[in-house]
Amino acid sequence: MNYWQDPSNFLLIIIFILIVIVLLVVTTVSVIYISYHRLLKSKEAEHHKTLEHEKKLLNVSLEAQEKERERIAADLHDNIISKLTIIRLKSAIGTDSKELDHLLGNTIDESRRISHDLAPPLYENKTLADVIRSVLESWESIYIVKFYIVADDDLVVDKNTKLQIVRILQELLNNIHKHAKASEIKMIIRIKKDRISFVLQNDGVGFSKTEGKGIGLQNIDLRANQLNAKYKFRTKQDKGTRFIFDMSYGKISHSNSR
Repeated sequence: MNYWQDPSNFLLIIIFILIVIVLLVVTTVSVIYISYHRLLKSKEAEHHKTLEHEKKLLNVSLEAQEKERERIAADLHDNIISKLTIIRLKSAIGTDSKELDHLLGNTIDESRRISHDLAPPLYENKTLADVIRSVLESWESIYIVKFYIVADDDLVVDKNTKLQIVRILQELLNNIHKHAKASEIKMIIRIKKDRISFVLQNDGVGFSKTEGKGIGLQNIDLRANQLNAKYKFRTKQDKGTRFIFDMSYGKISHSNSR
């Protein structure tokens, strides 16, 4: 009689096979459970990270709004109200009309710049190139401004993209005005059917890359993130700063109207 034909041995073989099957099933279920548990933890961690990032962006946005209000209030107080007060005093003591006219002209230019910062005039009905040109020209009374724009005339950029790019540009210009001690600003802009890019540089003092991100740079980061855009700074102490911006854009549509 063969070994496996012995009833007692056959039973042992069956029991052994069942034990192996049970172990395989338990091992498989354990592996699946562990993998699923790890996947859940990974998704939970990713979701938590996303929420934290969105919370951080919201906080940055709110802080940026408050800083923007403070900056506008400071501009009105330091640049407009103080100049109007000087004009009033000079007018009271009989200052020459040419000097008063010159002071009024400077005040009007400063008011126009602040107005552009708050809301570029009719930007919804203008091309992106025209709005950028308008923003840059508002600084010509303070800096030597040179710019070169390459844009397809039949392209229309949606309202949100246009606004975010203009706000990034305004933030950069305000940072230059506040920190760079520059005398000249140069800009090259390319607006094509699937890509928007620009380079903005100044001849100021530059800054150290080890410095932390201030609210202005965080604001730029927030807006670039909304556009899925990439940007970088190139700077050296006393060598000026160059800002490079690039984004793919598939929502530009062809249109004969502006």
